[in-house]
Amino acid sequence: MANRYFFLIFIFLAQVCADAKPSPKPKQKVIPCDEIKSQLVIIPYGRVTALNFPASPKEVIPGEAGFDFKTIRSDLVIKSLRPGAKTNLLVYLEGRRCSFHLASGPQGDEIILVRDPKEKTFEVKFHDK
Repeated sequence: MANRYFFLIFIFLAQVCADAKPSPKPKQKVIPCDEIKSQLVIIPYGRVTALNFPASPKEVIPGEAGFDFKTIRSDLVIKSLRPGAKTNLLVYLEGRRCSFHLASGPQGDEIILVRDPKEKTFEVKFHDK
């Protein structure tokens, strides 16, 4: 009798697994490293957000003290210290500066890629001889 129940549970689980579709990969959020126009970043209260830069941040200068910052390799990990916190933030990389507006909110992204704007990037072509 016990074998029959195990068999039924096995069939049920096999059907559930067969019907389950893999969840689509979430699209990665990318924002530009802009020296003039500040980019809005929502930091979910009670969680952390990592800003991933193309190079390791050299200096991080926040306006107000409503957030905590930690640099790990090329990531800047930000935690909101209180609900409703807002400030501006300057991040200095090698030879450039990125400007942000931070706001604490109920939802936000966990990892955000910060990249150079398209007009500041260029393609290098190699020619084989």
